[in-house]
Parts: sequence; structure tokens; C-alpha cells
Amino acid sequence: MKLKDLLIELRTNLLRDSSTLKTGPPDSYWSDAALVLYINEAHRRFARRALCLRDSTTKEATQITLVPGQAVYKASASVLRVTSARHQDSEVDLVRSTHLEQFTFMNPATDRIDYTGRGQGGKPQRFATDEGLEVGDEHQVQILFDPVPNDDQVGKLVYLRVIRLPLGDMTSVNAEPEIPADWHLDMLEWAAWRALRNWDVDAEANEKAQRHRARFDEAIAECLKEVQQKKMFEPVMWKFGGNGFTYVR
Repeated sequence: MKLKDLLIELRTNLLRDSSTLKTGPPDSYWSDAALVLYINEAHRRFARRALCLRDSTTKEATQITLVPGQAVYKASASVLRVTSARHQDSEVDLVRSTHLEQFTFMNPATDRIDYTGRGQGGKPQRFATDEGLEVGDEHQVQILFDPVPNDDQVGKLVYLRVIRLPLGDMTSVNAEPEIPADWHLDMLEWAAWRALRNWDVDAEANEKAQRHRARFDEAIAECLKEVQQKKMFEPVMWKFGGNGFTYVR
């Protein structure tokens, strides 16, 4: 659905805000600007809570350009999670690690933790995403690579698979939400709740607002369930030689 269609649906069918005077301008409680604001908020909130925007192709959100001597990189502000990373010169993904794993190492000779976990400069082999950075009111994902890229890595790319927010607000009347079309109408339930909550309403209207909020929460749960069910079709594979497993050949 396009933004203009979402606006009509919200105003006419959810809010019943479509009365007009015999003369003069339309008699509406909410302006188009206010409802568009609520629709955009609903769009972002649905994507954040349902984790339904999964992306591996949008350059802005899925590519990191390496810089020699730089270990930490900010992901796009739209990125919520990084599910995998792969160097452009590799056919396999980088190993996911943590800050603690990269900066500590259990020395078997002394049975003590030494500060020697990270490798020397070169092509990144591991990545960690627990280097969170607070930027104003936003939480921006940071990616820590190991080893630190050296001069041979200048301009090289790391390709990400991510779960993200919409890249921007819908401003054109012909703009369409990025979340799957099956959830466009359910997304509007949040916008309806926001509109009614922000209006000086009586108890009856407040009850209607809460019903819209409840349906929005139900839709989030349904979408998350669908995402989880898709994972059930992924093959389960044994992995030896890591995470405590060893093998002898």
C-alpha cells in the first residue's frame, strides 16, 4: 500500500474521521501531517519489534569499507542486528566473537587469562557486535574486527546480513512501507492508538485506543512467530573443532 492509501485507511476506516461540512473545509480532528507522523512511527516500531526487515543487498546498510589501522566501525543507524559478515575476498563468513573473546586469551601454560587474544594486522577473520555506541537518543551498532585491517586491506569491503529499521520516513504520497505488505494494515493499529491517545478523548474513545494497541501487539507476536517458523526449515548441522568440541582425524 502507498502512503496515500494508508492515510485514507487510517482516517476513514480506523478513526472514522471523514465527516465534512456542507460548506467550508473538511471537518477533521487530525491533520494529514499528524497522521503521516503517526504512520511513520508505526512503520519504524513494527520493524523494530517484529525484526521483519532482513537485508543483505542495500549498500548503505550492508557494506563496511575497511580502513588500515581501524578496528571499530559504525554500522548504518538503521541496523538493529548483524546476523553475519563476510570479507569480499572470502567465500566463508567471518567467525562471530565478542569483545571479551578478542581481548583475552586463556594461556594453557599458566592457566591464566592473558591480554593477548587479538591477532596482528591483516585480513579480518572475526567480528564482534557488542561495541555499542550511544549517539544522542539512538543506539548505533559498532563492529569490532580482528585482526585490525592492515595496509593491504585499504578499500576492501565486508558484506553484512542485517536486521534493520526502515531507511527513512515516508514523505511522498506514493511511498510504500518497507515491511512486508501482509502487515501494512496491522501497522496502522499503532497509528490509530497514537492518534486517539493524543486527542482529548472521553472514556469510550480511550477504550477504542486500547483495542487498537492490543491488535498491534498481537500482530507483532504473529510476525515474530512467522520469522521463528522460517528458521525451522534451516538444516541443523554439527560443528566440530570449536565451542568446546575437538576432533581427531
